[in-house]
Amino acid sequence: MFRKNPNLIYRTRFPQRITESRLALSPLPLVGGTGSAVLLGGLGEASVLADFDREIVGGLELSLTASAPAHIRIDYEEDAELAKRREPLACSWYTLVTDEYDVEAGDHVLVSQGRRGFRFVNISVTSEENVRINQIKAIDGTWNFKERGSFRCSDDRLNRIWDISAATTKACMQDFYEDGVKRDGLLWLGDYRITFLCADYLTGDLALARKCLMMMRDSQYECGAIPACAARGGGEQHHRDDGIAYMPRIPGDGQNRWVILNYMCDYIKGIDEYIRMTGDESILPEIMESAEKAMDYLISLTDLETPGKWYIDDYKAKRDENGMNFTILIDCTMNPKNCFESYGALLFELIIASDALIRLANKSGNTALAERTAVTRARLEEHIETHYKEPTHGQYTDHKRQKFCDISQYVTPQVILAGKDEEIGMERMMRSVMPNLGFSQAWRLEAMFKKGYTAEALRDIRSTWGKMLDYDSRTCWERLDVPEMNATHYYDAIGSFCHGWGASPAWQLPAWITGVQPTDDGFKTLRIAPALDTLDWAEASVPTPHGDLLVRVERKGRRQTLIAVIPTGVENCTVVWEDGQTQRLSGGGKYVLTH
Repeated sequence: MFRKNPNLIYRTRFPQRITESRLALSPLPLVGGTGSAVLLGGLGEASVLADFDREIVGGLELSLTASAPAHIRIDYEEDAELAKRREPLACSWYTLVTDEYDVEAGDHVLVSQGRRGFRFVNISVTSEENVRINQIKAIDGTWNFKERGSFRCSDDRLNRIWDISAATTKACMQDFYEDGVKRDGLLWLGDYRITFLCADYLTGDLALARKCLMMMRDSQYECGAIPACAARGGGEQHHRDDGIAYMPRIPGDGQNRWVILNYMCDYIKGIDEYIRMTGDESILPEIMESAEKAMDYLISLTDLETPGKWYIDDYKAKRDENGMNFTILIDCTMNPKNCFESYGALLFELIIASDALIRLANKSGNTALAERTAVTRARLEEHIETHYKEPTHGQYTDHKRQKFCDISQYVTPQVILAGKDEEIGMERMMRSVMPNLGFSQAWRLEAMFKKGYTAEALRDIRSTWGKMLDYDSRTCWERLDVPEMNATHYYDAIGSFCHGWGASPAWQLPAWITGVQPTDDGFKTLRIAPALDTLDWAEASVPTPHGDLLVRVERKGRRQTLIAVIPTGVENCTVVWEDGQTQRLSGGGKYVLTH
């Protein structure tokens, strides 16, 4: 039985439209909870398909009056066609979600049999007599955050993309950052980074991010390995009657033994980003030991005396003190039927994680750790230059001695984010098809924005997330591909229609188009570097620990006007115009600049 989580805030939602009906008298009054409808009995199965027009995370209450014994079936889905589907999915570890009830004649209030994530509900009734549906009501829960961030520009398609990205992020802010509220209900280390950055630009919420980092820390094994999802630390919705009970074997021992190496790098970098965005250094005494152990475990998987030698394919090579085998993976999926592991991408993620750990160690006063990590980083970089660089063209590779034509697009974004130049890789990457997974898309876009390829980044955002808009989605999908396991529908490809790692425009549009980013922890100092490309104007409100910051930039001909309202507590702000010229603003206040 669904029960409210005391840590969440709940709101009542009613259907916004009746998408379809069968043998239903006057179903439209069910919209908005204003009236009732009659589902006719004695003629077979009668039904109404209700659309809440948004992702609901919580439960459903169905009030009805039966004139005779009746069988009630409720199907919950994020997609209208799936809500009507009765055939099982091709996937063996995930099932479509259905609640069924047998009721006697009389009045009844049926409550969903566990927590549900849905936009559509298909209510089907089989009875010899009529059944009156008195009300369809959803109980929608989220973390208790404040609506603070915003983004708008002169391109309505980008505005709608920001809207669905924001809606996805907020729906995934539950008792922890859930990657997919309909399906997994897990706190994955790789999803955390994207969801945190989105959530911070939207809400400035500190407590939930910190809670998630502690769950990851508490999931760590003694040997330093951290499972890809933080179920051991409480980051899962499974194995409870009021949670997600429709996913057999999830999370189970498998997920607790999956060690996805790039996700462990994300854990270390995620701590650094948390401090950079929030300024909350009080977390360091609680989490630094875990970060150090994580890095030690990662480095233990490569033989630094034989550059490029990995034990990655020997899953039995690494055990914790209890003898548990870990399944060691790198999450770079080229297509649904081929898991492609880019060692080069992972090596650069190790560089990024090393830089983060050095900064964290210096902040916590652990100079020995900083110096030791710097030595390891230098050795890693030497190994990369020796074994992971294609000699003719100079592009970094996925594997040692890899042919130039076979290099994937996974390595280049990490090269850029690690602070190196990779012009050939960037040009090749931008001509290639985008990855089908959300986190790969996010880091590809981040690299493009960082190197000034704003037009190309916006092109990919309009195309990729625009496809979701074209399918009338209100949230961001996990992946874009379908043909997996003879899939006939997107969900057969084990997809999620509300997935936190797919919502990166919620942070990237205000961070790169209006250009608002911190240059010191907690926005003590910041940079505003607008990049409108062909846009006429853009405006964003960005939460900071000092208050909300407003930036609006307008273009008329060759002149740009920037309006900034900077909260007190920000010491200085550097404005970087598109031609590279800079202006310095001291302290909070209202500013109007023309360039």
